[in-house]
Amino acid sequence: MMSAKAKWGRWFWGIFFLVSAGLLLAIKMGWLTYHLSAWTIVATIVLAAFAIKSVAYFSVGGLIFSLAFMSMLYAKPLGITGLVPWTILGVALLLSIGLGLILRPLRHRFYRRHAYFMADRWAQHHGTTFQRTTTTATDRESAVNVNVRLGNAVRYIQSEDFQQANINVSMGEAKIYFDKAHIVGDQANIFLNGNMGEVDLYIPRDWNVDVEIDAPMIDVNEKGVKPTKTGPNVLITGAFKLGEIDIIYIDVPEKAEND
Repeated sequence: MMSAKAKWGRWFWGIFFLVSAGLLLAIKMGWLTYHLSAWTIVATIVLAAFAIKSVAYFSVGGLIFSLAFMSMLYAKPLGITGLVPWTILGVALLLSIGLGLILRPLRHRFYRRHAYFMADRWAQHHGTTFQRTTTTATDRESAVNVNVRLGNAVRYIQSEDFQQANINVSMGEAKIYFDKAHIVGDQANIFLNGNMGEVDLYIPRDWNVDVEIDAPMIDVNEKGVKPTKTGPNVLITGAFKLGEIDIIYIDVPEKAEND
């Protein structure tokens, strides 16, 4: 059975060559009044391919710069020769940054939905049903491992000597509660790894959190109550791509004293 990627490639290149044939015919028949050189035609076809592919993969920068270079090719008929090349490139750069920041959440949802769609197609092909399930568990060990793939997970960390958490999320969502975890030493470590996922970390407000994570194309937010950072140090490291990480500070009631 042909994969979805192979089908997409077949449709893309099929439409691409049909459009290219139509463009070439229009030029030779004189339907386009502006004279195009062979180099301009080839460059237009290549840039159009990049633009179409950028739209398919939700690449804002790829689409904008493809259109920018295409406008430079047609600067004379468009009447923008005075803007070539640096003004057009500068505008393209600023547009890419601005739209990239605005559309980033939509891009995350697009990739996540695409991943779920592909998983569902794979499950149907193998005669099974793909369902996103939520798993809930409580951990009381010093070292905690959380692995989420194509699903949801809720974990409650209630260790009396919390030292380390290894959290791996791939195309899923994880909520980790540290409100009942106690750090005996001077520092604990949280390692975050994965892609196309969302991670919510519920952290006591007195923990002194330091985030040093390699997270391209991802949002790292701090929410909740105002942290005091008077308690133990917690270092959050790792590598994450395409997703969102929320550090939510919460109030933790003091442990009741024994009578």
